[in-house]
Amino acid sequence: MSDAVKRHGLNATPVDIMKLLPDMDRVQTGARADGAVHERLGKIEKVEVTDTFVRISGACHDLVLDPSDLVSVEYDTSMEMRDKIYPRLDMMGKDGDVLFSFTGLEGLEAMEPHLAKFSRTPVAPRARPTQEEAEPDLENDPARPFLESLIGAAPVTVRIETPVFIQKWTGAVAKMLPAGGCFNIILKDFHLHLPANSLSGWEERGGWHHGILLDGSNSALSIGPAQ
Repeated sequence: MSDAVKRHGLNATPVDIMKLLPDMDRVQTGARADGAVHERLGKIEKVEVTDTFVRISGACHDLVLDPSDLVSVEYDTSMEMRDKIYPRLDMMGKDGDVLFSFTGLEGLEAMEPHLAKFSRTPVAPRARPTQEEAEPDLENDPARPFLESLIGAAPVTVRIETPVFIQKWTGAVAKMLPAGGCFNIILKDFHLHLPANSLSGWEERGGWHHGILLDGSNSALSIGPAQ
């Protein structure tokens, strides 16, 4: 791999790549929608492929993807922290958008050998999101009261759902940290990052609290009874 080029298109289908995930040690599956970031972290134990869906499961994973919306894979090795590279596989859509991501938590050594058989083509790096200059008001954000009510309460299921994927986590929320412009739930097998000014509040329907976007429409994020 070139030292200069840190992002490549792989000559492989998204399904080809997802079948290899159980061999890549601990993986973070990153679901993003409506500003929210919903991540599962741990060893992927099983990948089930049918004509209509891919199910990724294990003690730390609960994800269903529609492969028909995924058209290519880009492999990014630009993320480095404390002298360790965290390689990422981005599942790309028809419009060139990243629809889903898989990040290797054990570094290049756990992911790169399984990708060596695929030829690759350099592609342009993705633009990094710009930081807001003003710190948002987390204290008075309308999403905060309900999130705080989860701390120390009964276990819940946190779900993020779009036409492309459904990813879930179930467990008890031990703490919620407002920091860096986001509400953050950080646990061993689950991270939720919800930026301030994302939701106008929550609406309860059938025992589930659905995030409501600023324009009054439903967010992809919902929280309900443990499943």
